[in-house]
Amino acid sequence: MIRGTGGPGRGPGFPRSGVARLAMVLLIMLTPTGAVGQSMADDPFAAQVVGTWEGRGDYQGNPLSLTRSWTTELLDQFLRADMRVEMANGFTFGAFMYWRVVADGLYEVIWMDGQGRSQRLQATRDPDSGVVSSTFLDELAEGGSEWRTWEFAATGPDAYVERLYEATAEGRELLAVFTFRRIASDS
Repeated sequence: MIRGTGGPGRGPGFPRSGVARLAMVLLIMLTPTGAVGQSMADDPFAAQVVGTWEGRGDYQGNPLSLTRSWTTELLDQFLRADMRVEMANGFTFGAFMYWRVVADGLYEVIWMDGQGRSQRLQATRDPDSGVVSSTFLDELAEGGSEWRTWEFAATGPDAYVERLYEATAEGRELLAVFTFRRIASDS
């Protein structure tokens, strides 16, 4: 999800104003889907990630540093992730996501990035391992799209790893691994 802005013909642009974006996200996420949202305050994934994190990784041969700030918002109905990526080649990237529990272990996610892309996703949490994952179609800057899977796995109370995979004819190929450590807690 680090690459590109998508391409022409993707429909109207996403509002640039922060207030307009938030209003749009809330309107989309509060549209009835048949499931009643649950509080993020009781969610195991949210309990693991709320706080400020820094990470390291490599994407397409470029070492990078990452920051993540996870907070609950609007009476704990949403989990917000603010993200920043800085690559050694000078490229920077920012994005944020809003998460909402729609059933135990099932999340609705809105992704928005600084390049004007937005996407509505679903993510699941495995009840045994606690791994949270989402498979999505990523629009590429150079054209086309690829199926990707993102995974989050806690490796301790103050550490986690994110993995990004690309779908291949043989299954999937690991594109990137990002390791994070907590630098501040909101609790």
